[in-house]
Amino acid sequence: MERLRYEFVLEAAQPIAHHAESIGNEAILMRRRLRYRGGWAEVPVITGDTMRHGLREAAAYALLDAAGLLDEGAAALSEAALRLLFAGGMVTGSSGGAVKLTEYWQLCDLIPPLALLGGCVSNRVVPGRLVVEDATLVCDEAERYLPPWVVAYAREQLGDLGSGRACVEEVQRTRMDPTLDPGKRRLLAADAAKAVQGRLLASEEAASAENPAAKEEAKSSLMPRRFERVAQGALFSWCVEATIYTELERDTFHVMCAAFLARARVGGKRGTGHGHLRPVTARSVGIRRPAEDLDVLDPGALAPKIGQLFRAHVAERRGALKAALDEVVA
Repeated sequence: MERLRYEFVLEAAQPIAHHAESIGNEAILMRRRLRYRGGWAEVPVITGDTMRHGLREAAAYALLDAAGLLDEGAAALSEAALRLLFAGGMVTGSSGGAVKLTEYWQLCDLIPPLALLGGCVSNRVVPGRLVVEDATLVCDEAERYLPPWVVAYAREQLGDLGSGRACVEEVQRTRMDPTLDPGKRRLLAADAAKAVQGRLLASEEAASAENPAAKEEAKSSLMPRRFERVAQGALFSWCVEATIYTELERDTFHVMCAAFLARARVGGKRGTGHGHLRPVTARSVGIRRPAEDLDVLDPGALAPKIGQLFRAHVAERRGALKAALDEVVA
């Protein structure tokens, strides 16, 4: 048995919109409460659940690619197989239909990431062997909880960590109503144009008469919205740890980390220039040998050096994997 722990510094290559809740039309960032020298603070984080799901999703695509099942029509996964690969399956209780324990062990051989990430078996959840921490904003308030080398790196690169509040910005966006544009209204059918014109006149009259109820009923679909986001360039500290028993599991763990970090996207609004995390540096911590020096890793060079054992293992079992995915109920 061996335990591997990798510590990363991730940079927000784009603003991060990872939200905890919405209050009215404003989305509030995900934060974790922590104690620091000045009292208590709410520090932005990217939850361990989000980071763990990113690892699972990257591992699923890497598996399907190694098995040659990403080509159009090659996979044709069932809903259960899709759920098993991308969500670990689900607990179905005593009604039956879920993966049995012996089948789960067989699936762990066919699907190496499953052993590390865990999944669902009949009426129980089988825990994985990964410990995935929150990605915590590198800031003054969180300094005492960050690995010392992360703090030293951030000070070397930025000069000062800065406060968590300084890394958060609030922005506003607006969903426009095309019916407010006279040019676009000319594209409407006659009945639709008449209805829109009537609504606009009703809205105008309600505003003049200071009639809130009528104004609400006749309002357009234009919608302003506000949200918090972590500013571009902010740094996050992230740690992931795995307990491994074989060289295949070691390679699988490396494939998961490299595949996820190669194109890490977190939070919402990904279609509008948000969510991209970029690894800038990392360290491997030898948990079994704490006296050893830390090895500095180059995250960008990680991917080309790994995955050979993983890909060979999956390719060799391609037929059995496809048959298992066709029959699995998860």
